[in-house]
Amino acid sequence: MKKTLVLFLIAGILLLTGCEQKASGEPAAGSYTRIDQETAQEMMARDDGHVIVDVRRQDEYDAGHIPGAILIPNESIGQDPPEALPDRDQIILIYCRSGNRSKQAAEKLAAMGYTNLYEFGGILDWTGEIVTTEEEAAANEAGAVLIFSSFSGGGYEYSVQVDDPAIVRWEARYEFEEHAEEIDGASFDYIVSFTGLKPGVTTAAIYGRSPIIDNENSLYTVSVDEALRVTLTPVRAISTFFAYRNGEINYDSYLISLDADGYHVSINDEQEQPISTDVADALLRVIDAYDVTSWDGFSESQPFVLDGEGFWLYITLTDGTSIQARGDNAFPKHYFEAMGAIWDILNQITEEESSMHLYIGETWVPVTWEQNVSVEELKTLLPLTIPMAMYGGFEQVGPIGQRIVRSDEQTITGSGDIVLYSGDQIVIFYGSNSWSYTRLGHVNLSQQEMADLLSRGDVTITLSED
Repeated sequence: MKKTLVLFLIAGILLLTGCEQKASGEPAAGSYTRIDQETAQEMMARDDGHVIVDVRRQDEYDAGHIPGAILIPNESIGQDPPEALPDRDQIILIYCRSGNRSKQAAEKLAAMGYTNLYEFGGILDWTGEIVTTEEEAAANEAGAVLIFSSFSGGGYEYSVQVDDPAIVRWEARYEFEEHAEEIDGASFDYIVSFTGLKPGVTTAAIYGRSPIIDNENSLYTVSVDEALRVTLTPVRAISTFFAYRNGEINYDSYLISLDADGYHVSINDEQEQPISTDVADALLRVIDAYDVTSWDGFSESQPFVLDGEGFWLYITLTDGTSIQARGDNAFPKHYFEAMGAIWDILNQITEEESSMHLYIGETWVPVTWEQNVSVEELKTLLPLTIPMAMYGGFEQVGPIGQRIVRSDEQTITGSGDIVLYSGDQIVIFYGSNSWSYTRLGHVNLSQQEMADLLSRGDVTITLSED
């Protein structure tokens, strides 16, 4: 009897050695790996093409299973590979009720040549989500739903765009209060339902347009799992961005908006032009870095007078965040750092359009160039390197090397102004003066920044196309 028992134990040890690997290593051929349930949950969170297999009976599966798991009862696994598992190298996570049938199923699948088998015990010990077959079917039928509110006669009209319609289908409907469809100004809900078609990830955009209200845009990452359940996650991106600044010196105003064909900018209310998403992403990084989302009115403002300057910043993000700040001679915390960074980004748009760049020493500076014949003729001389000399404690002056067309008029200049003097000299101001000049452009930096660049000795400037 003792001899028989010893032989049985040895056979059992050999069986486990041949059909099971510890979680510390990769499974060997003809084996599987046992993992704990915490590791299983971590693996389920990865986008690696894995499949979760429940090896219990149909009635047990219907009563409650791990979301997305497919049913392959242990007793149905014979000598042929299951049709639901055509890829023998796919990552397969296996469980049952208590851990017994999952081990048996893993052993049988390993013997068939499956190479990435992970057995993690029973659902009795599962601490994650459990869903019944009825609940899962209802969730799949309903899909995911977004609701937007508007009103007739001037409110938003909505449109939907899905990047990959092979992954998810969408349907939209309007829902008015009873008998209110024909009433001008009646409120309604615009309801968009999504139904999964195949596992994958895509993007959905809902655009709201109105003749009297600013654009409303919403972006979502749409994820469809193996059970065709749809998950919507808001994407944080710029929807509308309006920046305006004025004072004794006029600055450009910028309106950036997101549309179905990408981002567009209108500078000084002129015709829109497309811009890259990199510009919008860079602006979003400034918003985050300087906590611009806290600028709501002037709850954190402090008085600060700068040449009678005022500003208005209005930003809407696709995740619903709205940022507004405006006023005269009053600025929120981090205003100068944030707006300086924003203006650097926005004025690169103008620089790219004008195809002329200005460097003071080795420092590139953002410039808004005038649209006149003097600037156009100056561009024909590029590249130019001009030695400048300080004059009067408020400007730097340097020779172009030849005369260009000019249209002088009596002008009061301010810090940052670039002018043509006598048709053959460029002047850049870090202070103010009054004389007869032809305006060429304006450096969009603060008075202190201009003084730092120009008031500490003679400099050399470079004008180039790159």
